Amino acid sequence: MPSKNIYLMENDEVEYPELMAYTIAKLGSFEWNRTSMYDPKNIFERPAGFYFRFHNQNEIYTELEDCINAFHGKLQWCIHVSADTRHKNYIIEPLKVHDAKLSDEFSESYNLKGILGDNYESFCEQAIEDIPFLCKHIEVWFELENKRPYMPTLP
Repeated sequence: MPSKNIYLMENDEVEYPELMAYTIAKLGSFEWNRTSMYDPKNIFERPAGFYFRFHNQNEIYTELEDCINAFHGKLQWCIHVSADTRHKNYIIEPLKVHDAKLSDEFSESYNLKGILGDNYESFCEQAIEDIPFLCKHIEVWFELENKRPYMPTLP
């Protein structure tokens, strides 16, 4: 049976991999997003991160940055513009992942696991554990607890 569309779900129905998409969609309409933050069948494939772009929501990114910077979880999180896309896509991810991606080693090998070292698996687990708390922090910050997600906008 196909899963229910996140835009039609209630908060308590959304699984961790899609919770950030559900939460951030309450702020505005996506023009583009990668709904799942990680692969639940292989949580160590890549660290959790949410990739998205709003449709005509420029000012919300600064407010979202302030919100994410104020979050205190197991990991420190950040929001930034992706350097790897031709569109202005944003990424919400752990700060250590962002810093690793800026390293010379990453530009040569694209090996986050090697850069993050022996704690890579623990790091991936901590990122996943932070997701519901970060989403709740965003909901409280923007008073979204009783809001519904905006439907995406086609470019």
